[in-house]
Amino acid sequence: MTDDYVAQRYAHLRRAAFLMCGDWNEAGEVARVTMARALTDADVGDLDLWTYREMMAVFKPGHARREHVFVAPAQATGAADTDAALSDVYTVLVLDALRRLPPKCRAVLVLHHFCHLAVGETADVLGLDASKVTEYEADGLTAFTELLRASQPAGAR
Repeated sequence: MTDDYVAQRYAHLRRAAFLMCGDWNEAGEVARVTMARALTDADVGDLDLWTYREMMAVFKPGHARREHVFVAPAQATGAADTDAALSDVYTVLVLDALRRLPPKCRAVLVLHHFCHLAVGETADVLGLDASKVTEYEADGLTAFTELLRASQPAGAR
């Protein structure tokens, strides 16, 4: 693995880890450890799939992790601030809804939709059958939609 690969992929891997755990510090540590492991492993095959597989291994049940609660930013003071604050609120609601999903549904949605892995690649990374990935995706999208619908600000409904 080259320094170029780390430079190009670290930020994306960190964002994917953040979507899984909701904590930027933990996400940065997961991305650093994953990249360090990749540097020491001579033959990893498809490097992107390997890094996603290593990252997701950290989030399997049994690993102690702290839960992160997303807090909405302070209320806006002006008209220009109102749009930015509303956007921030929606970002918080999306992250909170993602965090509330069952872990496998969240992992499938992050890998398939954010990391743009195909169903087969997502299945490979998670050690699942492709049919299970499709099932987790459908369940996750349904639950995600319901969580977002239930948490929309009063004026947005």
